[in-house]
Amino acid sequence: MKKYRKKLIVISLMMISIMLNIYLFQQLNINKEESRTAQFEKIQNGVNYSYNFGNSLVSNYNDLSLKQKAEYLTSMSWSLQLSVHTLEIVEPNDERYRKLAELFDIYSQLSSSKEFWAMISKKNVIDEESLPLMEILLKDIKYLDENLDYNQLSRMNYTELRTLWESLLANLKYNDEMLDQYKETF
Repeated sequence: MKKYRKKLIVISLMMISIMLNIYLFQQLNINKEESRTAQFEKIQNGVNYSYNFGNSLVSNYNDLSLKQKAEYLTSMSWSLQLSVHTLEIVEPNDERYRKLAELFDIYSQLSSSKEFWAMISKKNVIDEESLPLMEILLKDIKYLDENLDYNQLSRMNYTELRTLWESLLANLKYNDEMLDQYKETF
């Protein structure tokens, strides 16, 4: 009888241990998914902030000091870099997200290009060539922001992402050599 009780206690403890491990494993997966979703929200915020900084720059261009204009351009670039680095953290070895990070990196480089830095040194560029280029860049960034569902993005497989990117890339209007080379990789 004592032997039977000991076996029953051991079996009960094993069952409790198994159930506890299953519960903890489920909690770990839930927390991991919530964390992943939060990371993708940071990516979206970076793209959205970049657009907002650029839009403020264009809207208030003639009222801003040279220092403020430089801060807006820098903020645009850094906001996109936030998205790039977050993607690299979320999935550092995943080709699907690396390609998206490359696209954000290109737009970050475009927003901090010599062309736009030269633009901000001019007093009034309403009729100049650079401000319309900035508006095209902003339209592309806004388009990406509006058409990337970051919650779905975290669940897509490579084929789905590739299809999404191809449709997105076809609608980007900014004309640049880096962007053209990126588009050719698809």
